Amino acid sequence: MALQGTLKDFGLGDIFQLIGIQRKTGVLTLENDQDTVLVKFLEGQVVGADTRARTLEDLLGSVLVRTGRLPESQLHDALAIQKKTLQRLGHVLVQSKMISEDDLVEALRVQSLQIVYRLFRWQEGSFVFAQQDDLEYDEKHFTPISSETILMEGARMVDEWPIIARRVYSDKMVLRQTEAAQELELEVESIVDTDLDFDFGFDQGESEKMPAAPEKDEASNKVKLSAEEGEILHLVDGTRTVEEICDRCAMGEFDTHRLLAELITRHLIEETRQETDTGPTGVWERFGSRALGWALTSVVWGAAALSLFTLSQNPFTPWRVLDRDPATASLRYYASQGRMERIDRAIQVFYLDAGTFPSDLVPLASNGYLTEDDLRDPWGRRYGYELGLGGYRILGLSEDGEPDPELDRVHRFTRMQRAMMDPGSAETEETTE
Repeated sequence: MALQGTLKDFGLGDIFQLIGIQRKTGVLTLENDQDTVLVKFLEGQVVGADTRARTLEDLLGSVLVRTGRLPESQLHDALAIQKKTLQRLGHVLVQSKMISEDDLVEALRVQSLQIVYRLFRWQEGSFVFAQQDDLEYDEKHFTPISSETILMEGARMVDEWPIIARRVYSDKMVLRQTEAAQELELEVESIVDTDLDFDFGFDQGESEKMPAAPEKDEASNKVKLSAEEGEILHLVDGTRTVEEICDRCAMGEFDTHRLLAELITRHLIEETRQETDTGPTGVWERFGSRALGWALTSVVWGAAALSLFTLSQNPFTPWRVLDRDPATASLRYYASQGRMERIDRAIQVFYLDAGTFPSDLVPLASNGYLTEDDLRDPWGRRYGYELGLGGYRILGLSEDGEPDPELDRVHRFTRMQRAMMDPGSAETEETTE
């Protein structure tokens, strides 16, 4: 039976970890209301990705133009040839000597990673992994990417996206330069000479602060910008949406969003808000849309209520089928490992903020470091936590509810941490020495 479930039950990192560790070959299909994405795996490594929202060929051409490897005029010529010959766009470009083989290899890698990394922003959706004995992919132009590499970058994105989303909350946002930015002479300095410290102006557990004013070089009285910030700032013209800026920028979607958030924080760009239609026609159109929405909602709720009476007798409900799948136990085990790692990271951040370690896990949820669901394992049981003078331990249970030492995460305090937890211990160590 194929491995399947929902992203509410198992995170994307858990799924990739399972496929990578077990060196599976096949196709992972993920679907939500907006898109369907296919990720190909060969012995646990990613060897391709495709999306329904934008075709592979369109993305490949966009990547080549955006990264400066192909002029837009030549892309149009290549697309015309492709339409006549029905060959792959990459093959057409290489055969026509518009790009090199190396350019195609790198573009396919960037294009696939762009699709996969976007998945880490999904909050809802379903997945199914269909194992295959043989898998076709472009062996000549695609270098397999390890699941570990994707997971490391994906974990960073998961941690930083919520902070970025407070500034750049929608791809449809239209941004413009502020007066401070318009007065700048965009003579950007080298990225090597720039201290890139992205401070979004938020403290854990506190409300949003006012961002700092743009940083200035005291000697020249000029705002300091990195090369990447200058590139992004040039693309902000008051008409382009965030999505359009991402399409034109050579950097990936995540880095573009991150730099836009930084520029907003530094008061160099701001959102352009469009006026809404308040006239009689607009009011009636909105009323009609709402009335239709109410009617459709009533129908859906009626059907849902009727189906509730038959769920208990239906042996083919998704959760019953999923529970009978042998692969589900493995997936839940790796999901539990991933959640315990997130708890461990949250404890470390709590220590940096508060100067001490929490006595239990409750403050992690109440102060916004994690959610209540993060503190429970995939079977719905709360994780254990023990704090001592020498360190702390996060305890997990097996599927049967028994203690599982292999799941436990142990953190031993450094000398400085021991001194913070027990000032007397530092004096004892000095006396001993």
